[in-house]
Amino acid sequence: MITRSVQGKLLVAAVFIVGIATGVLSANIYHNRVVESAKAADNRPQPDRGNPQQRAKQNFERMANYLGLQDQQRADIQRIIEETRNDFRQLREKTDPQFKAIEETSRAKVLTVLNEEQRKKYAEFRETHPGPGGPRGRGPRAPDNDNDKKR
Repeated sequence: MITRSVQGKLLVAAVFIVGIATGVLSANIYHNRVVESAKAADNRPQPDRGNPQQRAKQNFERMANYLGLQDQQRADIQRIIEETRNDFRQLREKTDPQFKAIEETSRAKVLTVLNEEQRKKYAEFRETHPGPGGPRGRGPRAPDNDNDKKR
């Protein structure tokens, strides 16, 4: 017969082995279910988001469907959106010269603080890190629709 001390040692060893097996099994399940599924999700092709006009149309359709708009309501809201777009365009045309003047004044002030080497680096940085609207700051936007193309 096995002595009590040997039985205790075997029991502790068995519990230890079961613990290791449980840990390995749990880690394997976690890796297969969580990590691999996250990798698969990252590798899925991203849907084409389209240009801003397409996204705006998709967003409008999503909202209209969600709200359950009738045809007349859709037309009225589209008209309101177009009027608002025109208002923003007019405002942008009025304020763009002011923005550009402020930007140019700011750049001139920055240049007075820099030495010659830093000025060259600053010019290079501005060319490689364009701000909104392209390398020259706020530039003309891409046309939103046919009405914008005449700008």
